[in-house]
Amino acid sequence: MISYKDYCVADPDDLETPAMLLFLDVIEHNVRNVCDLVGGGQNLFVHVKTHKSEAVARIQVKHGIDSFKCATLKETEMVLNAGARRAILAYPQVQRKKIERLFDLVADYPDAWIATIVSSPLHLEPLADAASRRKQSMRVMLDLDAGMHRTGIGFGADASTLYRNITAHPYLLASGLHLYDGHDNYSDPVEREAHATKHIAELRQFEEQLNEAGMEVPCVVAGGSWSFAYYARTDGMQGSPGTFIYWDAGYSGDMPDMPFRCAAMVLTQVVDRYPDAGTITTDLGCKGISSDLPEQERAHLLGYDTARLILQSEEHGVFRIAGELPHVGDYLLAIPGHICPTTIRYPGSHVIDATGKVVDYFLHTARDRQ
Repeated sequence: MISYKDYCVADPDDLETPAMLLFLDVIEHNVRNVCDLVGGGQNLFVHVKTHKSEAVARIQVKHGIDSFKCATLKETEMVLNAGARRAILAYPQVQRKKIERLFDLVADYPDAWIATIVSSPLHLEPLADAASRRKQSMRVMLDLDAGMHRTGIGFGADASTLYRNITAHPYLLASGLHLYDGHDNYSDPVEREAHATKHIAELRQFEEQLNEAGMEVPCVVAGGSWSFAYYARTDGMQGSPGTFIYWDAGYSGDMPDMPFRCAAMVLTQVVDRYPDAGTITTDLGCKGISSDLPEQERAHLLGYDTARLILQSEEHGVFRIAGELPHVGDYLLAIPGHICPTTIRYPGSHVIDATGKVVDYFLHTARDRQ
């Protein structure tokens, strides 16, 4: 058995390591807390890139979160299957094959509100062509750039013209504004709020300009895991958190003020031990946990505050630990530094209940982009 504070795994011998685990009571805790934080799930458009699981989306729907933001067509299809009332494909579609599939998806779910985003005439043109050829409506949101310069168009005349071009098309439905401010990753809550407040004012001003020009803005969706709460608590806007559902070591360290706990961990095992060097070798290689962060930030061992990942290859993860070392064969729980790219390393997650028993297996339904 592994037991540390509120986390327990009753029989790790039944699981082949490395394995991704989900603690069900912690997931429920995080979903309840995100709703409480913003006054209800109706104020959210939650991103699904973190979990990519239809089963987890169904838990969110059960708690009143029925609007989702997606990065891929597979994610969009997944949330619609899970009972989503609304879905945004928040990724510009430029490939004809994908655009055709998006239109098919809209046709397959006629009762759902489904939108995609554009920030350039080069995004709008293929959507407009497909809509005209198919004589089929498509909801389109304007993607605004808050300064990240990843996707989005800057506030101003060009943005207004693009939104007007959406409005003018007979089969395109101008459906509002989308903004992501992921570059505003401030640990200080005061600074975090100040930047979100600035973007809220920009959105409000731009929305008023569009309204005065006779264009409706039925929906405004903004923010990410850092800032979603400020938008969600603003009248007429909805926030888009993602990582809250599982949380991770990175966000825990950067935003200790948030009411979330780590719900996803990777079960690993000690395969060798070097007392003279103060290190252990685990089977937690870069194929088992996200490797996009610096080595020492990729994994944190639960119950071993001094443990630092110092070497990682495809199948090996070497940790240096001050004090008594775990023994060969011991099981450990690793909290990912970045959970979202860790999820896709596994076809699914073993679900652990409050007693430590494995009670389910949640497939990562949208693990593949296709």
